[in-house]
Amino acid sequence: MWIYVIAILTGLCFAALLYAFNKKQHYGKVLTAILFILRSVTVALLVLILFNPYFKSKVSEVEPATIIIAQDNSASLVMTKDSTFYKDGYPLSVDTLIERLENDFTVDKYLFGNEIKELDTIDFQDYHTDISEMLNYIKKSYYKKNVGAVILLSDGICNKSYVPEQNIESYPFPIYTVTLGDTTNYPDFYIKDLFYNKTTPANSVFPLRLVANANNCRGEIMRIELMVDNVSVDVVEIPVNSNRFSHTFDFNIDSEEEGVKQIDIRIKTIENETVTANNGKRIFVEVVDKQYKVLFYAKSPHPDLGSLKNTLGDNFEIETIFFDDEIPDLRNYDVLLLHQIPYAGMHNYNTLKSRLNENKEIPVFYIVGESTDFESFNDIQKSMTINRGAVNGVLDVKPYYNPNFGLFNVDDDVEKFVGEFPPLALPHSEFSLNANHDILLQMNIRDVLTQYPLLSFCTDSDGRKNAYLLGTGVWRWKLNDFYKHKDNDNFEELFTKSVKYLLTEKDKELVVNYEEDYLNNEPILFTADLKNPSQELTNEPDLRIRIINKHSKDVFEYDFMKKDMSYYLNINGLPEGVYDFTAKAEFGEKTYLENGSFSVTNVGAEAQDIVANSQRMKLLSSLTGGMNFQVNELNILADAVENDERITSILREETNYKDLINLKSIFFIVLSLVSIEWILRKMFGTY
Repeated sequence: MWIYVIAILTGLCFAALLYAFNKKQHYGKVLTAILFILRSVTVALLVLILFNPYFKSKVSEVEPATIIIAQDNSASLVMTKDSTFYKDGYPLSVDTLIERLENDFTVDKYLFGNEIKELDTIDFQDYHTDISEMLNYIKKSYYKKNVGAVILLSDGICNKSYVPEQNIESYPFPIYTVTLGDTTNYPDFYIKDLFYNKTTPANSVFPLRLVANANNCRGEIMRIELMVDNVSVDVVEIPVNSNRFSHTFDFNIDSEEEGVKQIDIRIKTIENETVTANNGKRIFVEVVDKQYKVLFYAKSPHPDLGSLKNTLGDNFEIETIFFDDEIPDLRNYDVLLLHQIPYAGMHNYNTLKSRLNENKEIPVFYIVGESTDFESFNDIQKSMTINRGAVNGVLDVKPYYNPNFGLFNVDDDVEKFVGEFPPLALPHSEFSLNANHDILLQMNIRDVLTQYPLLSFCTDSDGRKNAYLLGTGVWRWKLNDFYKHKDNDNFEELFTKSVKYLLTEKDKELVVNYEEDYLNNEPILFTADLKNPSQELTNEPDLRIRIINKHSKDVFEYDFMKKDMSYYLNINGLPEGVYDFTAKAEFGEKTYLENGSFSVTNVGAEAQDIVANSQRMKLLSSLTGGMNFQVNELNILADAVENDERITSILREETNYKDLINLKSIFFIVLSLVSIEWILRKMFGTY
């Protein structure tokens, strides 16, 4: 308040000196009073502007409660006897529910399955169900918003990520659940899991592990037949002694000739078994004449080595040596992985350096950790310089995905979940990049997203391809991946594709990016980059792809679309099988070719277990303060939501602060006051 007092007193004093105590001015009492007031206000406003006070205002707004509809769109809902209802009548019931709720609330509608999207058409075509992802999305997106309730409509079956009831007690919103699907426990044999290597060397025996389950089949005989290239090679029978039965079967399959083997596993159906789509599975295994060899060289045994060996061992032949082992001839290997190598006091450092100089075509994967000797590291390679920081100790660095990475395609799940991985351990250090690095993962340090590379790739001045992982502890990534998703698919894809990239020919002019495995109801995506003779990206020529099914010999041909300076292609409807492709572009007199192969497999996941998990749906609602309903109780659900006293509009007050100097009206007020005073003084013959 003292600012306003000073401004007013200053204005009064200034006006008094000019009009009250100035005997030379003769305006009359009325005009003098008017001029006195004008000058006082003008000066007072100018003084206030110099002090620049702020004005506080409050804005009130009524925020209505939001009801969130989360609709399961997975295929398991139309695999039961009620499939006709869910295809035809059910969507209309949901529309009626939404229309009724919209009379009193703001209603946001989502569809979830393969992905989360706004609810438009319910078609039950998605091949995955991830309730946890849907609930977490709502939790993050509606933080501190007036959410009255979440209405979850699902059969409760989860075949991706972790179970949703995990830590659900702390969920901020009540969940009203509607149990969809068929809760009847019919007799059912089904294949739960299948473990195998996608490639195997010729003239060997490769293992296959099958986990088969049986529900409500006590007293029956589970008969499993294994067929290779349509020839029966093994039949196993085992009695089922409980209504919740599970058994693991191990098979050994001969892989003599090079090529692709079609393997079918089939459980014989029994009487009264209503769902048979989950009784069989078809896979394809490629028998290769040569398997790439990877040499692990580490200072000492480390959990990282076991995790990587277990993961990469499905596709590569792995050999491991440690600090006191003799370094073998590197010409016998296709990739060298150095885990905290070189280290301080390494007795055979010169041998390693010499071997690398002699074999510049062999790519190297560096994993840098606390034991890495940075001086030797900077000497043995020139693409990255690392020096110890001023602070001793280890820094926790978490990964986050670089969306601009383009060396090879990474599955959407990897992009999504890589941020959930635990931190790696990296010594406090300072580093610089001495070559052009393509960064796949960047560092998240204390929740600050940096531009520093965590996992990057480059080609050095000798033409050698290198990969750099700055930090140890990737074994935690693998455990985290399995804990949250019940598999290691994300971890495996990340490192398998990284090693496979190192094996690709350097400086290829045409590069086609694709996945090695696709599901038969998901789009098959290709992207491609083409470099002209000047090594500049171009999409001037047309790019065409020819795809051949290895078994049926069916041929499919497509033209790539052009976008920016690249190519892309989206294919739907290829039947399951293994395919070879050749991409071809003609630019001037030169022809560019790229070959590869991929497989399309049966979806399977939604057919494995189709009995609705009513217990899970009841648990989700009870632990969050909601209620559980059946699919024919949507009207009762609407009544419950409308009568829930917790679901109300809230009054939000927002306080705004605005500086006086930023008020445009002040300028015009001062200008007006000064102008009026000047005009009056001129009219009555004074200055």
